Amino acid sequence: MKEPSLIFGTGGVPHSAGSTSTIAGIQRIKELGLGCMELEFVHQVRMSEGTAREVALAARAAGISLSAHAPYYINLNSKEPEKVKASQGRLLLAARIASICGAGSVIFHAAFYLGDSPDTVYPVVKKYLSEVLAELKKEGIGIRIRPEVMGKASEFGTIEEVLRLSQELEGVLPAIDVAHWHAREGKFNTYDEFITVLEQIERGLGKVALKNIHIFIFTFPVSVMAVAVKSAI
Repeated sequence: MKEPSLIFGTGGVPHSAGSTSTIAGIQRIKELGLGCMELEFVHQVRMSEGTAREVALAARAAGISLSAHAPYYINLNSKEPEKVKASQGRLLLAARIASICGAGSVIFHAAFYLGDSPDTVYPVVKKYLSEVLAELKKEGIGIRIRPEVMGKASEFGTIEEVLRLSQELEGVLPAIDVAHWHAREGKFNTYDEFITVLEQIERGLGKVALKNIHIFIFTFPVSVMAVAVKSAI
């Protein structure tokens, strides 16, 4: 069996695409010789189910793998129950539409600590994320949910936290943001340091997680690039 290879693509429609439509983005990704694109649902999920089906057809025809980023407005540690419910709803909607598009993963920012200790926040995030996963399973949606490594000390999302969620919840895998982790830790910006992150993932989740990985890198001055193993997205 052929080993999966790394594929590269953009977060969102490339700036050089003919229009800002998702399908134009897919076509431009193919023209550029790239292999994947992240659907940016970061403010809200504006795509209809009909459009999502058209996106799936376009991506399949072009041989482009898709992932999606859920809205930023998610906080599973909110003190207000209605905001937790709304957060779960945003993640669910992103997963539903992304799944229709044929995306394999949905990336999201899980929570803020809000002055609570990380040990207190972890079970709260796990509980509410478990409810989302249960609903997706009930609906027959098998898309992977990927909590992202975050860059601020006020945000839930250390490598240890996203690995632990991945260990304890079926259907969850990490999204590794290299720039976020460097901003948070002030290191992990060299080859050797980056290798230690991959080794940590392997220790926590096994080699299979390295063959099914989703990584963000930044290229300056313009764009975020999504990097993924072929089987991951």
